[in-house]
Amino acid sequence: MAADLRTDELEAATAMLHRFSMLIENGLAARFSGWLSSGGAWQDFIQGLKTAGYSPALLALCVLAVCLVVIAATAAGGSSITSRFKARPLLSAAAWFAAALLVVLASWVLLLSLISDPVLRRALLNCVVISAVATMICFPLATGRRSIFSRWRRDLAVAIGIASGGLVVLACLRVWNAADPLRDLFATFAVSLPFTVLVAAAYLRHRGLVTRALSFGGKTGSLRRKLAAIWPWLVVALVILAFVFLQLDLTIGRPTQGGLLLISLLLVLAGPHLDVAIERRGWQAARAQGGELTGALWRTFRIVVAASILAVLATLWLLPILDVVGISRSTVLLKAAEILMLVLVIAFCWNWVAIMAARIRPHGPGDPQVTTAVIGTRLTTVGPLLLGLTKAALLTLGALTVLVMLGINVWPLMTGLSIFGLAIGLGSQTLVKDVVAGLFFLVDDAFRHGEYIETSGAKGTVERISLRSVSLRHPRGPVATIPFGQIGKIQNFSREWVIEKMMFRVALDTDVEAVRKLFKKVGQEIEADPDLNADLLEPFKSQGIAALEEGTLVIRAKYKARAGRQFQIRKAILSKVRITLAENNIKLVPKPLHVPQMGG
Repeated sequence: MAADLRTDELEAATAMLHRFSMLIENGLAARFSGWLSSGGAWQDFIQGLKTAGYSPALLALCVLAVCLVVIAATAAGGSSITSRFKARPLLSAAAWFAAALLVVLASWVLLLSLISDPVLRRALLNCVVISAVATMICFPLATGRRSIFSRWRRDLAVAIGIASGGLVVLACLRVWNAADPLRDLFATFAVSLPFTVLVAAAYLRHRGLVTRALSFGGKTGSLRRKLAAIWPWLVVALVILAFVFLQLDLTIGRPTQGGLLLISLLLVLAGPHLDVAIERRGWQAARAQGGELTGALWRTFRIVVAASILAVLATLWLLPILDVVGISRSTVLLKAAEILMLVLVIAFCWNWVAIMAARIRPHGPGDPQVTTAVIGTRLTTVGPLLLGLTKAALLTLGALTVLVMLGINVWPLMTGLSIFGLAIGLGSQTLVKDVVAGLFFLVDDAFRHGEYIETSGAKGTVERISLRSVSLRHPRGPVATIPFGQIGKIQNFSREWVIEKMMFRVALDTDVEAVRKLFKKVGQEIEADPDLNADLLEPFKSQGIAALEEGTLVIRAKYKARAGRQFQIRKAILSKVRITLAENNIKLVPKPLHVPQMGG
C-alpha cells in the first residue's frame, strides 16, 4: 500500500514537471517567434504613430530633448545644493532627492500647461520621472569625491544609465500600445540583460574594494568581515536569480512575483551600503567632542533603516500569507509598530550608554595603542561594570515588555527565574563571596584602573576589573587574575605621594656637613628642572648619618614625589649625586664583600 502511494506521488511529480517543462518550452518558442517578427511589429508601430498624427522623427527628438533637459536641470540643481554638504553624504542624498522631486513637479506643471495631448503628455511625464531618478542616482556615483571606489561607482552609474535609457524607450512603447513581442524584446535586451551583466561585472571587477567598504576598513567584527568577503558573489547570484525569475515570468505568462523579487533585490543591494554610510557617520559623530547624543541618534538611525527595509520585505512577502491563514493585517501591523518603537527606544539608550562608556573607557597596557598605564578615576574603574549591568537591565526589561505586548503572562516566568537564581546563589557561595567582596572593594575605592597594587597573591598594574575578579599585569608582562574573595590585604603604590629613601656609602673621614650641602645643591638643581619639578613634592635632602658599617659612613637622603613618578626623579638624583661628589673629591665606597674562609 505504501509502495503504491509512493508510486502515485512520483507519477504526479513527474507529470507536474512535464507540464512545467512544456509550458516553458511553448513560452520560449512563442517569445523567439515574436522576437523574429519584431521587425514587422516595429513597422506597425511606426505606422500607428503616423496614423495618430505623430512624426516618429520629431517624436524621438522631443523625447530626447526632454530627457536631456531633465538630466541637465536635475544635475545642476543637485550639484548646487549638495555643494554645501560635501562632508555629509546622507544630507547630500536628501538634497539630490529634493532636486529630482522639484524637477519632476516643475516638468509636470509645464507639461500640463503646454501639451494638450494626454497620450503625449503621459509619455513625456514617464520620461521625466525616469530621467530625474536616473540622474539622482547616477550623477553622484559618477562625479562623487575621488577615491579608490571611483571606478566602481562609475561602473554602477553606467549600468543604471543604460538600463534607464532602455526604460525610457520601453515606457514610450507601452504608452503607444506597441506589440507585446516588441516590448518584450526591448525589456530583455535593452533593460534586463545589460543591467544584469554590467552590475555583475562591476561587483566582480571591484570585489576587493566592495569587501573593504563593507568591512569598514577592518574595524568591524569577524562575522561582518566574512560576510563582506562573500558579498560581491552574493550580489552576482542575486542579480542573476532576479534576471532568471523575470524571464521566467515573461516566458510562462503567469505571475511568478518577478516584480516583487526585483524590488527586494534593490533593497537588499542598497541595505549594506546604506548601513556602512550611516555607521561611518555615527562613528565620526561619536568621536567628536560632545557628540554622544548625535552618535547615539545615528546608530539608532541604522536600526531604523534596517527595520524599514525588513518592513518593506515583510509587506511584500508575508502579508499575503497572513490573508491566506486568516490573520488580521491591522492587528499584526499595530503590534509590529509598538514593538518597533520599543526597540528603537532601547536601541537609543543602548547606543548612548555604549558611547558614554567608550569615552570613559580606561586605557592601559592591554590597549595596543597605549604603552604606559593611565590611572583612571572612580568612574573609569566602575564604568565597565555599570555598562554591563545597564545593558543587561535594558535587555531584560525590553524582553519582558515585548512579551507583555504579545499578551504573554510574564509573572510565572519571573517567579521561576527568581527561584532559579536563589538556587544558583545557594550552590555558588564562592561566586557570591567574590561578587560581594568586589562590590565592597569598589565602594571603598581600594584601587582603580591603572594603579600599581600588591595583594597577598600577586602584584602589578590593574588592567581589568570584572564583576568577580581583578587582573594585574606584572611589570615583566604576565597577567594574574585574582578573585575578589581571595585578595585579602591590598597595598596601593599609586595613591597621592611616596617618600623615597636612598643610602650612600662614603669613607669614614668624609665631611658629613659638606655632603649635606652638596645634597642640598643637588636638590635645588632637581627643583629647577621643569621636567621633574611638577612631580617633586619635597626636595631631595640629606638626613645625616644612618649607620657606621665596617669603616664606612652610611648617609641617608630622601625626597617626596607623586606616586608612580618617583623613579624618573630617582634616576636624575643618582646621576647628579655621582657627578657632584666626584667633582668635590668625595668617593662613594662599595659595600664590603665578605668571603667565607675555608677551614683547613
